[in-house]
This record gives sequence, structure tokens and C-alpha cells, in this order.
Amino acid sequence: MSQQINLLAPILLAPRRYLSATTLLQAAALLLVVGGAMALWLHQRDRSAHQRHQALLGQYEAERQQLLVARVNLPAPQDAAALQQQVQALQDGNAARAALLRMLGSASDDQAGQRHSDVLALVARTLPDTAWISELRYAPNRLELAGGTLDTAQLRPWLSRLAAHPLLAGQQLSALRVERLGAPGTDDGNGNASLLQGAGLTARPPLPVWAFHVVSAPAASASGATR
Repeated sequence: MSQQINLLAPILLAPRRYLSATTLLQAAALLLVVGGAMALWLHQRDRSAHQRHQALLGQYEAERQQLLVARVNLPAPQDAAALQQQVQALQDGNAARAALLRMLGSASDDQAGQRHSDVLALVARTLPDTAWISELRYAPNRLELAGGTLDTAQLRPWLSRLAAHPLLAGQQLSALRVERLGAPGTDDGNGNASLLQGAGLTARPPLPVWAFHVVSAPAASASGATR
């Protein structure tokens, strides 16, 4: 069995250097590169933040200018007393309209005579077959009728029935004016041909046609024959 004996003392060997000059130079170069990269990244980040800050300041300045313009265009402040008067007037108007709506909504059949449609229905229901209505005007305590008839004898009874109806209570149909227009299809010079044509009399034999006008109060000036 062979054996080897080292007769050289380890202290005589060259020592191994872990931190040599080359290693230090390489480490220093690496640190410089890393430090430069970090500095460049921080600089770009700071520049980007600065640009965002400037953009935000510009936006705030534009909004401030808009607010200043809007403030200049605002109307002058009004007096509180004048505003209170306007509000009070509006409230009074609303109250009056609400009262009117309540009155209209609570109207019953007993108050039906106050509606124009009821008077119109009464006239249409009681009108004789030989008469027609060309105009009807109704207001509280006043009724005005205008039309034509072929038989004047039926006017007085018809008007008496109207005056006796509860819808026209308190009104007297006392003013009656009757005028003869002539045969149907002729014009009497007053534009009454349309009245005759509207009655559907153009195809009938010539008959005397009378135009009547009645109001619930005596007329101021009466003209024509009264029958």
C-alpha cells in the first residue's frame, strides 16, 4: 500500500485573495450601472408626476374661470319681500283653482241646470218638428235662441214649456221677434238662403218660412213683426 507524504509546509504556499482589484472594479461598475438605472427610473417617474400635476392645475384653472363667468352672469339678488309677495300670489291662485276644482267635482244632478249641455239637451228635446235652431247662447240668467220655423203657432207653446222647466227657473222668454224669409231656396237679401238650405227645405214645395229670435229679456231695439 503506497502512501504520500507532503513535505511542503502550507505556509509557504501563495495565499488566495477573494477581493482582488478586478473583483472590486467589477463590483463598482455593477453598482454604477444599477445606480444609474435607478436614477433614470426615478427621474422619469418624477417627470410624469410633474406633467400630471400641471395638467390638473390647468383643469382647475379652467373650472375657476367658468365659475367666475357664471358668477358674473348670475341675476342680481331680489328683495325677499318681493319674492314673498310673488309666492303668496301664486299660492292664492292655486287655492282659488283648487276650490274651483272641488266645486266642479262635487257638482250633483241638482246642479245640472248650470251646465250649458243641459240647456242644449232641453232645447233639442222640446223643439217642435217644424222648427230648427241655428244659434243658441246661454249664460246665467240669459238665454238667446235664433232659428227658423214653418209654423209660428207652435213657437209660443214651445217657449212656454221652456220657461216652465226648472232649468230655466227665474227666466222669462218674453222677447220674441219673428220675420218672414219667403220661400225656401230664395235669398231675402240678408243672407238667409243658407238658413233655409240648412233646414233641408230646398227640395220641398215653396212654403212660408219664418225666422225667429228670442231672448230671456226684452230686446233693446225690436224690429220686424211680432206674433
